Amino acid sequence: MKVVLVAAVLALSSVGAWAAETANPLLVARPRGVETGQQSQALKIAKLDVDVTLVGGLAQTTISARFDNPTAQIMEGDFTLALPAGAVVNGYALDVNGRMVDGVLTGKRQAKLVYEERVRAGVDPGLAEVTADNSFHTRVFPILPGRGRTIRLSYVSPLAADGSFDLPLSSSAVVGEMKVAVAAPSAVAAPSLAAPGGLKLDWTRDAAGGWTALVAAKDVALSGALRVGPWNAAGPLELSRHANGERFFELRLPFDAQAATVRRLRVYWDRSRSRTGDDLEAEIAVLRRYVEAARPGAVDLVTFADDAPRAVTLSAPTGEALGAALKAVTYGGASSLKGVFAAGAGQADTCVVVSDGRMTLDGWDATPPPCRTFALSSAKGADRNFLAALAERGGGRHVDLSSVTPDAALARLTAAGTPGFSLKADDGQAVDYRLVAGPAGRWWIVGKAPAAGGLVFTGPGGARTFRLDGPVRAFDGAGVLWGRDAVAGLLATDRPDRDEALALARRYNVATEEASFVVLENVQDYVDAGVAPPSSAGEALIDGYRAAMVAKKTADAQVQAARLDRIVAAWTAQKAWWDKTYKAPKPSPARDVVQPRPGVAPPAVMAAPMDMAPSLPSPMPTPPPPPPPPPTAYSSESVEEVAVTAARRQQSQSVAVARAAASSDAASAESEPTESRIVVAAAAWNPDRPYLKALAATSGEAWRPRYAELEKSYGDAPAFYFDVAEWLARSERKTQAAAVVVSALDVPGADAKTLIIVADRLQAYGDLDRAIWLRERMLFLEPDRPQPRRDLALALIARGDRTSGKAREADYRRALDLLNAVVVRPWNRDYDGVEVIALMEANRLIARMKALGLTQEVLDPRLVALLDVDIRAVLEWNTDKTDMDLWVDEPTGERAIYNNPNTAIGGRLSNDMTRGFGPEEYLLHRAPDGTYVLKVNVYAADVLDPNGPSTVRVRLFRDWGRPSEKQETFTIELKKGDNGPMTVGRFEIGKKK
Repeated sequence: MKVVLVAAVLALSSVGAWAAETANPLLVARPRGVETGQQSQALKIAKLDVDVTLVGGLAQTTISARFDNPTAQIMEGDFTLALPAGAVVNGYALDVNGRMVDGVLTGKRQAKLVYEERVRAGVDPGLAEVTADNSFHTRVFPILPGRGRTIRLSYVSPLAADGSFDLPLSSSAVVGEMKVAVAAPSAVAAPSLAAPGGLKLDWTRDAAGGWTALVAAKDVALSGALRVGPWNAAGPLELSRHANGERFFELRLPFDAQAATVRRLRVYWDRSRSRTGDDLEAEIAVLRRYVEAARPGAVDLVTFADDAPRAVTLSAPTGEALGAALKAVTYGGASSLKGVFAAGAGQADTCVVVSDGRMTLDGWDATPPPCRTFALSSAKGADRNFLAALAERGGGRHVDLSSVTPDAALARLTAAGTPGFSLKADDGQAVDYRLVAGPAGRWWIVGKAPAAGGLVFTGPGGARTFRLDGPVRAFDGAGVLWGRDAVAGLLATDRPDRDEALALARRYNVATEEASFVVLENVQDYVDAGVAPPSSAGEALIDGYRAAMVAKKTADAQVQAARLDRIVAAWTAQKAWWDKTYKAPKPSPARDVVQPRPGVAPPAVMAAPMDMAPSLPSPMPTPPPPPPPPPTAYSSESVEEVAVTAARRQQSQSVAVARAAASSDAASAESEPTESRIVVAAAAWNPDRPYLKALAATSGEAWRPRYAELEKSYGDAPAFYFDVAEWLARSERKTQAAAVVVSALDVPGADAKTLIIVADRLQAYGDLDRAIWLRERMLFLEPDRPQPRRDLALALIARGDRTSGKAREADYRRALDLLNAVVVRPWNRDYDGVEVIALMEANRLIARMKALGLTQEVLDPRLVALLDVDIRAVLEWNTDKTDMDLWVDEPTGERAIYNNPNTAIGGRLSNDMTRGFGPEEYLLHRAPDGTYVLKVNVYAADVLDPNGPSTVRVRLFRDWGRPSEKQETFTIELKKGDNGPMTVGRFEIGKKK
């Protein structure tokens, strides 16, 4: 059993009242994970414990829930609990073999991989997360008949602006047993108190002078809420100790709130595709009221998406004029801050950035414009980390309309902010603190308690000293808030230091955008995840983990030490294949060589299998050839003829290996001194989409308004933007195609697969800079795969080919570093064979560098040799755990295939990758005349992929590695039910008539 908790940190932007729209908590039953209406209430909440501790302005809430299964079926429990605004999850536990095991924090990507591996193994490990709409959600499986499972969740949340606490609790079914406990240890008087379901909850004085309330009952029908009214603490200072041992203080002091003076207001309005689902009317209404209240002398409006920001100064600085301008805004494109804060004329003193904070293109960080900056959002899924950091660094605050009333939002915008103050230890030393966004008119300062005896606060009313020798409570609240804000600051950029952020999250035990809680079952699970088990897992498991990690470290060192030798041996085998002369056999009657996939053993000779003893490849016995391919319809627009002369073949290069050059010259001497040609034909693109037919009926610029209309109906799927962009590109409008395709990044549910496709398309459409940024982003998001490194390297090479001087050299050298990492770094065994493919590309790059007079010291000299070929085909796809195969039907009738990787004429297939992404490669050093048909065979699509069908790409090269090199790229989107072989393109090689 594994449970993964992925919890987004929610910025402390507001603490207004909140309410559940549905039952809270909500428990749904799914027989074996399949939801049915008849069984939706089959599971029961047998026990629910709620424990709340109120200290200063914070609440620590712990909820334990036991699910019972009274049915005869194995069930999955799907549990949801709405959380208050600003909540920070700081604990999750699950019962494993009768023991409550705490979750441990690991990287979000690693947690996702661990979860999906267990799902694919046929065991649902469970999943728990804080969703974009601020709810805690968990799935637990299995819940066996007549038995139950228990979860425990803890979170810290700020109290409401008036100091109250509210937890709505409502359920359609009764709870078997329920216990509610509330503690307010520093309250001077008992606040008002109400419990759900008619439970009687009364305060009593405890021995320490605080207030506690406790009630337990059976068969409780939940309705209403647990509410604690506003209360006063004995003093403005609270001292607490986090579970990690660090001491914190929380200081709450009033100040005189004043309205801010606004001379020039600048509104930065996000008009990207993702904003179409936000509450735009509420945002506009608040801004109208703000302008009328602040009465600025001038109002600028800067709208932005992924294109150039558009800046205007309104003719009248009124709320009505601003509202009219905002209602006329049209939306589309990705979200980018590039050049946004430099737009606009003159210097504004107050700025409001209105956005969901989800930047999807171009580099970004939380550097505010040069003015007092507020951030305003209405999206429940807004990036509150980024918006809060942006506003706080600009001297303002984030105003979250999804959790505060318009009146409260207006009060926050119009407040002048805190007056100037200083805070030091009484010995004069600096104090590490943060001014937290609290209610208007109140300082709310959280910081690390210094070793000195007191804090000296100096503000408009003079200096005050607060002693630090009072009682220190064991309470995580202030430390969690501190840790959350510290991590949020690190994450407020497109490429934060993930290791530093994870270390900080672990230090304060807070779930973040980059850190997730995982609960694992056994030693190997923890070893695979690379995370140490918690103390609650038990000494036996911890001891087993330590021993396993020692063994793993030794094994990893041995693997690393032997890896380079195996790669050198595999490359030696590749060079021996390149040196060999093959004579084409006569065509024979066609018979298919494909064997049933299950149980097929690896062939005796493969290109660079890293798990086999290295040996020089020898020609395999020629298997019966497949039947000739059926006729395929080809687009005449995609046919290209390229003259290839014998002299071209003499231009083959070899770097650092004289043998390769000599072999290439010998091969050229053997070829006929007559001119030949290569004809490439790609399968015709099928634009059978209703929206493409509608666009095809337009002319000139009339496509734009028609596109805007169609987007309203079809724009919720990335495929819409991919198709329209391709339609534009095929109409020689690649600039417009690039502008359209980036909108897919802002579609709800867009994920890494979407990002990969957009990067591919931008590269094909000529926008290499943005394609490279997206590939850099993929490398950041998924550093555990070799493909992002290779993809980025190839994009950098392409950009370097278009530039010159230092820029070209920088791109080439970074690309070579990336390819070398693909070669020498150990990867998951799923990717065996990528090393040799990367070596082919690295050596091609080295040859280009050498021609420019550039040397290299990156690649091991034993791995340097340019192996140029007549034909090179590379298959790639964009989903994990998916099996695709590259097949090539040769003119002799023989098929190059996973169980026949070496053909009689010298065709060579790379290692068969059966579990995702590829690449797979076909090489032919000297190609006999005839027709070569390229096919993609689909064995298994990834059933877990939420983004829909896979995309398959074939890069087809002629004269690869030579000055005359040409490339064609074919891209196919696999639809549901697409399985088996699909023809994607072909070569025709023959003498010119």
